[in-house]
Amino acid sequence: MAKIAIVDDSRLARTFTASCLKKLDHTVEVVEPTSIFEVLKALKELNPDLLIMDFLMPECPGTSLARAVGEDAALKGMKTIVLTAHHDDEVTERLKHMGVSEVLFKPADPAELAGAVTRILGA
Repeated sequence: MAKIAIVDDSRLARTFTASCLKKLDHTVEVVEPTSIFEVLKALKELNPDLLIMDFLMPECPGTSLARAVGEDAALKGMKTIVLTAHHDDEVTERLKHMGVSEVLFKPADPAELAGAVTRILGA
């Protein structure tokens, strides 16, 4: 069982993602994306095994958050899945170069999400 943090500005998306992960017996923590600073602070306190985050969030853009996680000594190397509604190969490549483990497209298929989590966590 892993601890997974979800950062998404959509309550519906957070609820859906959390529900999928809890069925896999993971501990799920939801972080409100009020600012990058607050998200980083919460992630350091939670110390999750995996971060699942939305790409388009007004207060906490996905590219900026992925970069900040990758540059923070306490969070560097954290496994990350980015969820996005935009299919853009260039953005996907840029995210992967920033250390993002996987990019999945919304609406996320529960089986695809479960498979990605299992692959990334090595379970």
